[in-house]
This record gives sequence, C-alpha cells and structure tokens, in this order.
Amino acid sequence: MIEDYLSDKEFTTREELVAKTGLSDRKVRQLISELKLLKPVIYNSQTKGYRLAKKPSEMTIEEVIEEMNMAQHCVNDIESRKEVFNQQERVYIAYIKDCENAVMRGEIR
Repeated sequence: MIEDYLSDKEFTTREELVAKTGLSDRKVRQLISELKLLKPVIYNSQTKGYRLAKKPSEMTIEEVIEEMNMAQHCVNDIESRKEVFNQQERVYIAYIKDCENAVMRGEIR
C-alpha cells in the first residue's frame, strides 16, 4: 500500500515512491489519487512530493495553522484544476453539438 511509504513528517517525491515500490510512475500516481479519496495527502509544488496530513491532536497551535495552510493550498490546487477541466469540457461539448448539428443538417458524407 502506497500509504506505507509516506509519513506525516517529511515529503516523499513521486520518483522516490517509484524507486521504493518498484511500481510505475502511472501506478504510483493512481495509488496516491486513490489514497486522497480516503484521507488528506499534503502536496506542495514548492517542496515537491507528498506526505500524510498530521493529526491535529499531536500538534501545537502554530503547527495546526501551518497544516491548515498547506491543506488550503491543496484545496486551491484542486479548485484551479476543476476550472481547467470545466473549460476543456465546454470545448468537447461544443464539438459534440457541432457533430450532432452536422448530422441533422445532412452534411455528413
């Protein structure tokens, strides 16, 4: 399980996870994505890598604030990706409608 290779103290890069697990990069990304459905995995483009979220009861107030900021960064990243996907989706939907209209107008050879 990919969780066994992550800690809540330090970040582990995807390349390190590939090396440690012997899995492909694609498989590691898939497993991380699946883990994110079960628990928060902190990731940060500046520090590169992933780590498990810390337990609030084991932190000081300063650490909790820092952890919340890092989790908010993850939420912001997800939100920006949703917007990009929504824009891409609109392009595909417009294309499908163009195809349907071409069929309806009898423009297909």
